[in-house]
Amino acid sequence: MRRLGAALLLCVAAALPAQPAVQPTALSTQAPARYQISVLTFGQGDMVFERFGHNALRIRDALTGSDLAYNWGMFSFEQPNFLGRFLSGDTQYWVEAFPSQWLIDNYARQDRESFEQDLNLTPEQAEQLAVAVADNATEAKKFYRYDYFRDNCSTRVRDMLDSALAGALKTQFTVGTTPWTYRSESVRLTAADGLAQAGIDVALGPRADIPMTAWEAMFIPMRLRDYLRDVTVPVAGGGTQPLVAAERQLYAARRAPELAERKGLTIGAWGPILGAWMVLLIPLGAASRARMRIPAAVMAGLWYAITGILGAAVLGMWLGSAHVFWYKNLNLLLLSPLALIAAWPAARAILRGAASPLARGLVAALAAMSVLALLLGLFGVQTMGGPLLLFWPANIGLAIAFWRHTRAVA
Repeated sequence: MRRLGAALLLCVAAALPAQPAVQPTALSTQAPARYQISVLTFGQGDMVFERFGHNALRIRDALTGSDLAYNWGMFSFEQPNFLGRFLSGDTQYWVEAFPSQWLIDNYARQDRESFEQDLNLTPEQAEQLAVAVADNATEAKKFYRYDYFRDNCSTRVRDMLDSALAGALKTQFTVGTTPWTYRSESVRLTAADGLAQAGIDVALGPRADIPMTAWEAMFIPMRLRDYLRDVTVPVAGGGTQPLVAAERQLYAARRAPELAERKGLTIGAWGPILGAWMVLLIPLGAASRARMRIPAAVMAGLWYAITGILGAAVLGMWLGSAHVFWYKNLNLLLLSPLALIAAWPAARAILRGAASPLARGLVAALAAMSVLALLLGLFGVQTMGGPLLLFWPANIGLAIAFWRHTRAVA
């Protein structure tokens, strides 16, 4: 029995160290990652500039306990000459770090949907990203020249992620194009603000109609969120895994959901209505000519003055701005600064019942430009459906009314 007991003790003594001897050594060589990185995406808000959504990079530091969300969408209306600098393409934006939960709660109070995507980054990638973001947020580097399509809050998040992934995002998402353009995305997202939507459509030139790559479409934070769901990254030992380790909705908005597709201009119906009003001003005989003379003159003066002012603004955007998407804008054919010159001569000619060569030439030129705009729009030189719907019926209707009021009567 003594020999049996000794043998058992020997077996136990030999077996006990075998299990724990390997475990602690393996664990001690795998320190937990210091940084946890996630992308915060916030949906549409009430203001026009909030219709495009927003995003931020959330960085948690296990060593210091900090939890900061870096927001590249900071600007101030109190900057000197803010409006002029915005229109000329010289707006200064900057990045600012906020306590993450405070930022999330702030967007929830605005009833803006919120999503968080945790990222599968290696410890080295996460540290590189955290260091780069913190460096970008220093006072010397935090400001940047804002471009609402090519350099905004969302493209800054995209570029930071792409740098940490050694260019993998840009490589994957610059192959091929999407069905979307800068114009279609802008019109889609601003549908709730009819005047702003129409203004954006009028202000954009043909460069805004070039189909975007997925990389370019990420200027919309919600598009960036959606594309990140499809990204895979390599893992040690071979194979791949999704870049997004987990996604959760932090807040569900009560407002109407974001439109999935572009549906035309919200105020587009006003174009045919204005056109019908111009047609009603066309006299059919001497009696109606006398009766409608004053309303037609007032309408001619107002319409040509308004469209001329709008045309001057569009021309100024082209000639005096760094926003290349405003260049070579064919909407100037519908909204010509020439209309400002025509406003008074056209109104006076209708009142007098006879047109001077100047008035007749100006109105004919404006009508001819509207016809040319329709032809160019039909041939797809620039997407002009919205502006044509808004302005073409009234331009042509008023030209006919002018001709009928000023033609010689036997």
